[in-house]
Amino acid sequence: MQMREERPGPWPLSIVRLAVTLCVFAVAPAPGARADADGGHAAAGNGPVLSQVRAHYLVGCGGCHGITGVSASDVVPDLKEQAGYFLCSPKGREYMIHLPNVAFSPLSSADLADLMNYVAFGLGGKSVPAGARPYTAAEVAGLRQAPFRNYSLQSYRLDVVRDVIHACPQAATVIHAYDLALDKREIDNK
Repeated sequence: MQMREERPGPWPLSIVRLAVTLCVFAVAPAPGARADADGGHAAAGNGPVLSQVRAHYLVGCGGCHGITGVSASDVVPDLKEQAGYFLCSPKGREYMIHLPNVAFSPLSSADLADLMNYVAFGLGGKSVPAGARPYTAAEVAGLRQAPFRNYSLQSYRLDVVRDVIHACPQAATVIHAYDLALDKREIDNK
């Protein structure tokens, strides 16, 4: 089992939102900017700035999961070098879209597919299994119709993690640590 390093507590959400908003406006395209290949913008003579998918990540996910995919808390899962493991099994793949903050996102299904591909393939890095296919807008639209609602998120995640670890045993060393931290927190709160 991989141990997490001690990190300072999470920043208040209002501070995180303000910082993200300032970052987004700081890198907004300048007048006369042109789009670059990844959907970002290149200001005339200034090079690339924040892409749309990265801005969506920072605003919708970065406050809890960290701007680089490493969360400040052991009760919020890291995404960096871990999110790709969820593509090892159909349950894991569906789980990523069924989560309430994902399924109920105000983004279009096409933008959400781009965001989840950034999370899985970009932040997930080496954790992505060979042959994993990207999310499509149609797949995301279908999965959003059955979001997680009526049962324990912790139980749901544990079931999914077991399935993912069965499909990709190497995932056991990293993604299960989050579940152990949640279990400890539940025990400590009783």
